[in-house]
Amino acid sequence: MQRLAVGITAAVLTFAAFTNVASADKPAVTTFIAVLSSGEETGVCAGISDSARGVAVFHVTDEATGTVEWRLVANNLPGNTSAAHIHRAPAGVAGGVVQPLPVTPGSENGVIATGTFSNPTLLAALRADPASYYVNVHTTPDCPGGVIRGQFADHGP
Repeated sequence: MQRLAVGITAAVLTFAAFTNVASADKPAVTTFIAVLSSGEETGVCAGISDSARGVAVFHVTDEATGTVEWRLVANNLPGNTSAAHIHRAPAGVAGGVVQPLPVTPGSENGVIATGTFSNPTLLAALRADPASYYVNVHTTPDCPGGVIRGQFADHGP
């Protein structure tokens, strides 16, 4: 009976040790991804094209300054690429721009934009609540309000 008690105690202590390790502070997220589609857009171009898609990848390069390198890739966009932004709003809701993402005008396929920005406030907010932010791409003349959109929290941190 004493062996059983020792065995159970050892198992409980081992489980408690794993629980403490699992709840330790996680390292800060350094990469954010948004997968964009027209089905997630909210304006008049919502669902305009099943083939219009994209992905935006953001990687933190300097924690102290909140510097982020980013790349935006898209395919089959109707019209001419005119703008891209990070907005603040939950899925299904249009929100205000919090960070412009300058694009190469007229690029509808492939890498349509790359760049860096320094915004420590936005970086902290993305880490705290990625589901409240999204990326979208605008085209003219077809979809000036946005043609593809993707939330940050839908596909990774």
